[in-house]
Amino acid sequence: MAQENDIAWTPILYCVGAGVAGLALGTFLVAPMVQKMKAKKLAEQKKKAISSPNKK
Repeated sequence: MAQENDIAWTPILYCVGAGVAGLALGTFLVAPMVQKMKAKKLAEQKKKAISSPNKK
């Protein structure tokens, strides 16, 4: 019987760790920045929409 492990776990664990780190990074850093940018853009559009009908 073979005593050695046939599966190379080190690269698999690196890939899993990188995936988990990527999800955490996207969730806690990138998503709030994107949401903030969208909110700012929407506020600028609302500001333009409100101010443009009054100007002649």
